[in-house]
Amino acid sequence: MNMMSPRLTILMPLRGRHLFTLRALWYANEQKLPYKFILADGQVHPRLASILENARDIFPEIDVDYIRYPDDSSFSRFFAKMRDAISRVRTPYVMCVDNDDFLAFTGIERSIDFLDSNPDYVCCGGGLAGFSVYSGLSGSDDGLVGPLNRVSYRYTIHDRSKDFSSPYAVERLAVGSRNWWTYYAVFRTEAQRTLWREIEQIDFSDLQLHELFCAMRTLTFGKARSDGTTIAYLRQYSTSQLSAFKEDWVHHLLRSRFSTDFSAMIGIVSAAAATTDAKPQAAIAEMLRRICDEWLREFLRQSFGTLQSVKQLIRRRAPMLVRWVKKRRRLLVSIERAALFRKLAADGASDSYIGAFRKEFEAIEQVLTGSDFASFIARYAAEFEDRVSSIKEPGSVPLNSTEQPCA
Repeated sequence: MNMMSPRLTILMPLRGRHLFTLRALWYANEQKLPYKFILADGQVHPRLASILENARDIFPEIDVDYIRYPDDSSFSRFFAKMRDAISRVRTPYVMCVDNDDFLAFTGIERSIDFLDSNPDYVCCGGGLAGFSVYSGLSGSDDGLVGPLNRVSYRYTIHDRSKDFSSPYAVERLAVGSRNWWTYYAVFRTEAQRTLWREIEQIDFSDLQLHELFCAMRTLTFGKARSDGTTIAYLRQYSTSQLSAFKEDWVHHLLRSRFSTDFSAMIGIVSAAAATTDAKPQAAIAEMLRRICDEWLREFLRQSFGTLQSVKQLIRRRAPMLVRWVKKRRRLLVSIERAALFRKLAADGASDSYIGAFRKEFEAIEQVLTGSDFASFIARYAAEFEDRVSSIKEPGSVPLNSTEQPCA
């Protein structure tokens, strides 16, 4: 294991998907990632807990702390878990990740180096790429292993690399309040501590507001940058549930504290920006409301417009067709893979960086298709009755994603 003092802590909240956790750690161990890993478990499986509490025996090349928490039976429990886990971070930087995704070392290191050299920036990240795995139309592994079935230069069309570099918080909020990539960026730890304390204080009943708050509040701490010449994080498609709600969003709205949460969110963000810029809070609050007005109208159109109604009808009437569309073998993945590197070059990535990332990408492919990880995971797969849980950690899917966050 790398004995140098780490600069970064990888904070991984857990809730199910036990074999994905082992996949993430196996990959990190193979790559000898020189970071501290804190695993905050909100759905403890006794066998996984016994493995992770002795992680050094299985993953000797990485530094892992495993912490058991009460079940994430509510958003409040999840927020409390994250606030406590962040308080345990001792490195200057922290990065929140999901256990079904992959880290790209070179891009992360460039983000850390950038923050070291630019103290006025609160966070920096690389591009967010996307991928899916073909496990067969009825594969029980549900994306744990298999050949790549989709590769996207950006996880969603909204994940555009931006540099919110204005010295004024109000100007950063005006152009960046609907950013989603900051959730997976490298952060200065103290800012994340403040963020999660306030999230727990508000105790959001709506995860979409929680994520919007994270995007906005980040820009009041300082400048924020997504480096389009690197990829630091690869997110997996189709490993989470499609909805956070037992029924539709309107049903949820009438049973949540949406209006109260919204007012609290606007109050905290506008007060922070007003203090930073020495400007009237009321005007800032109204600007933020207009931004949220645009977001909410767009969300309602997407969720309840004619096209969505047709999609829901197809899901009810032809579920097997929908399953086939989602899990079918796609023929364009080799073209998409080549386009990933071509687009990196077009956005200014150097030849040396592209070479380094190509090796990282090939290492990820080896995890998914090679015999080494397959042999490793075969020793554990039968011990987990659920095989692969489809529950994604609350707060882990951006609002603009093709998937919705799940409870």
